[in-house]
Amino acid sequence: MENRTVSKYTTSFGLALALSSLLNAVLVVVKEKSPAVQAAMKSLTGHHWITHAAIVLALFAGFGFLLAGGRGGRGWTLPVNRLIPTLLAGVVVSGAIIVGFYLLAD
Repeated sequence: MENRTVSKYTTSFGLALALSSLLNAVLVVVKEKSPAVQAAMKSLTGHHWITHAAIVLALFAGFGFLLAGGRGGRGWTLPVNRLIPTLLAGVVVSGAIIVGFYLLAD
């Protein structure tokens, strides 16, 4: 894989995907372990999964634009050969957290 950088938005939203994926996994665990949190989320939109999705999408967009505007508006740069493994690590770890939670929680 070549050692070139991509646009600030590609890098920023790739990192935002990794980060929001991890926060998604944490939200799943917190929501499933706390009936009060789940009830509060349900009261906001009518169903806790709708609220969950809205929170994760807002985090993704927020982190993406925040990271794109970092470093004085230049955004973050990362070579492609580091961005892809970072993105994959965030998604794989978050998947492992969710799968592990449901395997061990029940």
